[in-house]
Amino acid sequence: MLTYGRAAAVVSYAAIANNIGVIRNMVGCNVRIMAVVKANGYGHGIYEASLAAVEAGADWLGVATVREGAFLRQWGIVTPILVLSPIFEEEYENAIINNLAITIFSLDVAKKLAHVANYLEKTARVHIKIDTGMNRVGYTGDAATIAAEIAKISQLANIAIDGIYSHFAASDGNAEFTQEQFRRFLHIIGMLENNGLHIPIKHISNSGGILNHPECNLDMVRAGVLTYGLAPNSTAKGAESLYQLGFAPALTLKSRVAHVKMVSASESVGYSRNYIAKSDMHVATIPIGYADGLSRMLSNSGRVLINGVFCDIIGNVCMDQFMVDATAANANARDEVIIIGQSENSRIRAEDVALWQKSINYEVATSISERVARFYV
Repeated sequence: MLTYGRAAAVVSYAAIANNIGVIRNMVGCNVRIMAVVKANGYGHGIYEASLAAVEAGADWLGVATVREGAFLRQWGIVTPILVLSPIFEEEYENAIINNLAITIFSLDVAKKLAHVANYLEKTARVHIKIDTGMNRVGYTGDAATIAAEIAKISQLANIAIDGIYSHFAASDGNAEFTQEQFRRFLHIIGMLENNGLHIPIKHISNSGGILNHPECNLDMVRAGVLTYGLAPNSTAKGAESLYQLGFAPALTLKSRVAHVKMVSASESVGYSRNYIAKSDMHVATIPIGYADGLSRMLSNSGRVLINGVFCDIIGNVCMDQFMVDATAANANARDEVIIIGQSENSRIRAEDVALWQKSINYEVATSISERVARFYV
């Protein structure tokens, strides 16, 4: 039995490995899989998620920062790693030393990288980012101009272009725009190929693309939330569809009842007195709050499971605690409280929590703070 203090995030290695296996079955043996482990492995633990994914067959890892990539290198991860976000000049040396592939979309940046790589007597490995409609980062504008500049980058000493990629903006719901983005990406790739420049790894498909647009797999797919068994569209229906495909949620977030008291009808509960008991009730205090990543938007909105019974959150979520109506659960101190996960025949998904706090499952998972102990099973 798991022994923990006030709260625990329990992560299943087997679920992550299973999810990579499901993706492998979907994309086939000839398509590389990048497991995206940024943001502390979407809240699941960056090293542990990386290890589970790589052991299950992930070919690449995706991070958001040089610091994340360097951390994985320090812990012995030798799998190719791509830094998906732009980096700054003061980070170039650390990225090159740690053999991290760097996202670029500028000849000027490429020249600066080449200069640092030359000084270090190393090669800077890069992936070219193309903006096909996300309007966040990447080359945009005239395709011929972009292709000409990429060709110049390819001729720089100490620079190796390992990949070229783009990012879908709405692959979980807008097929028409997804296909338009794909068409724009292929157009630039075609121009490069016609000019004699072959870039080994071409990738555009994210989790939504993997599920909905297999024609876009190309040389590699990037599995973000799918790695963790979370639905790209962040809906309960989407989550259930994933389970039908064989995916499994990797995260359970749990706490325990710290205190139970009787509250009489017309008494208030919590800060600002914004919950008034309509009848006599048993109120249970749970020792986890917004400092642990539980959104304050769950005040008077969310639910938890105690003894397999749904219990409504009442009053404002506090920094370190929140309260629930535990009348129907016959709750006692030390009873387990499921915030995300399964209790008996009932389940609360990250997608459910996202709905209650008017957010998305990505935010729910990545918000779990370091104050919550992680356990890996």
